[in-house]
Amino acid sequence: SESEKICVDRMIASSSTSAGAAAAKDEALALRVSMEKLLAMLETCSEYVDGVVDGRISPDDEAGRDISEILNSVPRIRPEVFDKMFNDSLQDLLMVTYLSNITKTQLTIAEKLNETLGK
Repeated sequence: SESEKICVDRMIASSSTSAGAAAAKDEALALRVSMEKLLAMLETCSEYVDGVVDGRISPDDEAGRDISEILNSVPRIRPEVFDKMFNDSLQDLLMVTYLSNITKTQLTIAEKLNETLGK
């Protein structure tokens, strides 16, 4: 797929340069920041729902519908199924990385052999 091609291209580009390693760290930091923001928003929603359930906050029908719509848009996956999917994807990614490194090594060896035999 297109997303897999982009991922492989980025992995190959980042493995050959130190700038690629820095970009990967920046992406990891951006992912961390995004996850922290998501957690903060979830905590805000949870506090609102708890407040409505406890009677401290008067219910807002529109907010309730929005929360319900958002929660219904998230696919429901059992944790063990999610773990398996995640681990399978991770295994695939590691295999692609391994194969790209083997390919680069083979190309380097072939270039050295061609240089040596070509003299």
